[in-house]
Amino acid sequence: MTDFRDPMAEERLAFEHPDEHLRRREFLQRTAMTAGLAASMATVLDPTTLVAEAARRQTRKALPSPRNLPIDTFVVLMMENRSFDHYLGWLPGADGRTAGLSYEDRQGNPVETRRFAPDFQGCAHPDPDHGFKDCRTHINGGKMDGFLKSKDNDEFAVGYYLREDLPFIGHAAVGSTAFDRFFCSHAGSTFPNREYMWAAQDYGHESNVIPTDTSGNPDNTIMDACDANGVSARYFFNDLPVSALWGDKGISPNRSGRVEEYYTRAAAGTLPNVTYVDPQFLNEGGGTSADDHPHGDIRAGQAFVSDVAHAFMESPQFKRGALFIVYDEWGGFFDHVPPPRVPDPRNSRNVDKDHGQMGIRIPAVMISPYAKRGFVSHTTFGFESILKMIEYRYGLKPLTRRDRYANNIARAFDWESDPKPPPQLPKAPDFISQQCSNRAPSALSRPSSRDSMEAKQAAAREKPPERPAQHDLEMLLSSGYLERLGFEYKPASASSTFREPHTVTEMLSR
Repeated sequence: MTDFRDPMAEERLAFEHPDEHLRRREFLQRTAMTAGLAASMATVLDPTTLVAEAARRQTRKALPSPRNLPIDTFVVLMMENRSFDHYLGWLPGADGRTAGLSYEDRQGNPVETRRFAPDFQGCAHPDPDHGFKDCRTHINGGKMDGFLKSKDNDEFAVGYYLREDLPFIGHAAVGSTAFDRFFCSHAGSTFPNREYMWAAQDYGHESNVIPTDTSGNPDNTIMDACDANGVSARYFFNDLPVSALWGDKGISPNRSGRVEEYYTRAAAGTLPNVTYVDPQFLNEGGGTSADDHPHGDIRAGQAFVSDVAHAFMESPQFKRGALFIVYDEWGGFFDHVPPPRVPDPRNSRNVDKDHGQMGIRIPAVMISPYAKRGFVSHTTFGFESILKMIEYRYGLKPLTRRDRYANNIARAFDWESDPKPPPQLPKAPDFISQQCSNRAPSALSRPSSRDSMEAKQAAAREKPPERPAQHDLEMLLSSGYLERLGFEYKPASASSTFREPHTVTEMLSR
C-alpha cells in the first residue's frame, strides 16, 4: 500500500498515477484540517489517526431528542457484493484508493489495480471469494493485501469503477452524504450480514445457513420490535425474500410484500415507518440478476437503485424521511482500510472466531432533507448503526450488545440547517442484464429473450457454457425451503423491478 510517509512510495505514485497522487494528497490535507491540524501534518501522521480524529470532530454536536428528530420514515435498500474502493475509491473527500495499488497473487506475481469498465459484468472472471475464512485472508492481520490469495480470485477482484461508470450511486455519493468508514457487520457472506441488518446479530452463523424448519431464526428482529411497539414496518422483495430466514412469520403478508407495492405506497405517501427493500437476486452467477452481484450487469442494478431512490425522493414522505443505500458485503473486492473489532454477542479473543470482527468496507450513501450535500462521514458505522437510529427515534430497546454499543448514524445528519429539497440526481436508464455467453443460466432461471439463437449457438461452439455456482439467496428456492413455507415463487419481471416497466418492454421488442 502507498503510504505518503514513505517518500519513495509517494514519488512512485506521483510518477505513475499523477491524478491519483494529487487526489490522495488533497484528501490527507483536508482531513488533517478537519481534525484541527495543520495541512503539513497530512504526510506525517498515520492516515488512520487523521481519519479517526476528523470523525471525532464531525460527531461533536448533540442529537435532537427522539421526539424532536424529524425523521418518520426509514428506507433501507440493500444491494450486493461490492467494496468501497472498488466502487467509490475515487470519491472526493473520502479515504479511497483506485489506481496505483498492487497485490500479489497466489504465485507471487504482482497484479495492478485497474479500471474495469467497459466490462460491467466480469463474465470471464470468477465471482470473487467472500466467505468467513476468505475475509480473514483478505484482511491478513490488517495488512489488507490478501485479495488475490484466496481460492480463485483473479484481476477482477482488484478492479474498480469510476463515477462515470456508475449511473446512480456515483452521483448520489457526490450529491448527498457518503460514508468512508461503513463496514459490513459480518466478515463473511450474505445471510449473516443480512441477519445483522434485521437483528443486530448473525445467530452464530459463519456462512449461509438455511433454517432446518419452517420456524426459521428466532424472531428477535427490528421488524418484531416495531410490531410490538406500534411502529409500522414492512419488507419489500422482488423474486426471493430474505425474510424467509425468519420462517412463516417472516414471509407473512403482514410483514412482506413485493416491490411493486413499495412503488405504489411511496407515491401515495403510505410507506411504513421502517421499510426494507431488496433487488432481484436470481441467476447472479449467470449474469441476469439486478442486485449488483457478479455477474449481473451493474447498470441493471444501478437502474433499480435509481428507481427505488427516485420513488422515495418524489414521495410526500421524503420531507421527513431518510433513505440508506448499502451493500450486504464487500464481495471479495479490494479495499485498503482494515476493519475494526467491536462489541458483539459472540465476541472471541480468537480473531478467527470473533463475530465482533467487522467485514470490509462497503459503499454506503444516505439521502434525506437532513443529509449534508457533498459530505463524507468518517465515523465507523455498520448495519447496526442504522438500527440504533431507528431505536433512538422510536424508543425501542437495543436488540443485542452489537447495536447497544454501535455509533448512532443519526450523528451523520445535519440537524441544524433547514431541510433541503431532494438532490438533483440523474434517473439511471432502465437496463436488462444479459446472460453471460460463457455461463449457462441458473437451473432455476429462464433464458433471456434478448439472447439471439445465433449468439447462443456461437457461444456453444466456442466453449461449452459453465454452470455457475449456486448463489446465496437461490438456495432458499433450490433447497425446497420456500416450498415448505408455502411461498409462491414468481420470477422477476420488468413490472416487478422498475417503476416504468413499459420502457423495458419497448427495449426488448427492438
